[in-house]
Amino acid sequence: MGEIKASIIIPAYNEELSIAGVCQELLECLDMSQTEIIVVDDGSTDRTGEIAEQFSQIRTIHHRRNRGYGAAIRTGTKEAQGEIVAWYDSDGQHRPEDLLKVIKRMTEENLDYCICISGGNSYEEKSRKFGKWILRVFLRMMTKESIHDFNSGLRAFKRKILLCYLPLLPAGFGASTVTTLLMKEQAFIGGEVEITVKPRIGKSTVKQIRDGLRTMGLILNIIILFRPLVIFGAIGSFVLVASLAYGIYCALTVGLGIPVLSSIGIFLGLELICLGLISHQISSMRRENYYYLYENQKG
Repeated sequence: MGEIKASIIIPAYNEELSIAGVCQELLECLDMSQTEIIVVDDGSTDRTGEIAEQFSQIRTIHHRRNRGYGAAIRTGTKEAQGEIVAWYDSDGQHRPEDLLKVIKRMTEENLDYCICISGGNSYEEKSRKFGKWILRVFLRMMTKESIHDFNSGLRAFKRKILLCYLPLLPAGFGASTVTTLLMKEQAFIGGEVEITVKPRIGKSTVKQIRDGLRTMGLILNIIILFRPLVIFGAIGSFVLVASLAYGIYCALTVGLGIPVLSSIGIFLGLELICLGLISHQISSMRRENYYYLYENQKG
């Protein structure tokens, strides 16, 4: 086998109905002299791992227990040998030709990452539309920009970049959303590829309310990590101005001076702004650490 240019990571948990078809399609379309396929069996209780093992050209890694989608991605990335690492779902939703488009664009344009967005002909579960809309609005509020498909399971990265940020990936659901935010926050050069998503095979393990709330928490965590002054500064300034205006109004209309509630609000606003400034300094140091880690990966 020659130099491996791309590693395809397939996290799989209880996907015995689809994993064989996914593996077979990829083997028929990919040049295995320059590509490796890694199936990470995330503690499946069915025959997923056993079926994947039957494909001699595919490397199967087993988790002894179910650790989550993000943990499977971390394992696959660490074990990968390719310059490019691509994520590919094990439920039959993706097409090999779309994967090839992603790898081709990454290579030809020397992108740091590439995220796929669902095209007009893509399948989408109606029950998830409202939840995705809420998350999309929340993302736009936090980032001040429109993100088309923040949690697409088909995406690719330069491995040396992704390795730097593996500790920030959640073990469970939400790794896709987190990497979308990380790549944009760190201003890496990326692109988008429109793909066609097919109906999944089998039953999804995603719980919409539970995982939706977790995703919102992850989004907020990443924004606070990289832009704490935006969050704490904005909230603190609002509380400070509102409390000050309330105190002045009461002092002028009632004539008993600034009330206690207004004073508490003013001090709270100032404390939040100071917290934002301190957090900003910590965030700057962490950014610097990630930068040096990335430079070492390049070396």
